[in-house]
Amino acid sequence: MRRSTLATLATLTTVTAGLTTGLTSGVAAGTQAGSQSDPQAGTTRVVLPMDDCRGCRVQVYSGLATDDPAEPRLWASLEKRVRDGKVAFAVPHSRTPGMQVVVRAPWEGHTGYDTSVVFRYAGLGAGERVDTDVARTKNRASGCFEGTSRDKVTLPVVVRRVQVPGVHGPVAGTLAHLETTTPWLSPMRRAHEGVLGSQDVTVCR
Repeated sequence: MRRSTLATLATLTTVTAGLTTGLTSGVAAGTQAGSQSDPQAGTTRVVLPMDDCRGCRVQVYSGLATDDPAEPRLWASLEKRVRDGKVAFAVPHSRTPGMQVVVRAPWEGHTGYDTSVVFRYAGLGAGERVDTDVARTKNRASGCFEGTSRDKVTLPVVVRRVQVPGVHGPVAGTLAHLETTTPWLSPMRRAHEGVLGSQDVTVCR
């Protein structure tokens, strides 16, 4: 099911009722914080080059575990379209830990999930270049960024159209991973031939 707004994101199925409550309140608060951020807090300009993703819509989320499992720290950007092969977001420094990137490509069929950009595949370390052929062999991946306090970070994303199991059978889907593995956070989640899908914001830790 396609999700294009923060309001509908808050209604997605969650693992626990407590997490559902956290998403409803946390994402709403994060949206306001994103549009009226404290200039003294500082932001990171996150640039995402995507050469083969014309017409793609991209959204950035942040979900970070706290001492209270029912109250994760959540934040979300507005959705943007890839233009001239890239898209960029202003993300508060404090929201870069646990940052996740969702790509919605125009060719996708009824997949039942949003495609998450993989920050790290199991077996690969930070700084390693990721070959798409290798990515297609992976079944565990993390979509969580470790975070940064830099003013700007550029994270080139490789995007490929692939076939995936859809809701009613095989459909066109999207493989999306960083060109170079970057420092990441847990959890490692199940991926299908390198494709990482999400129906909700992952709580990173």
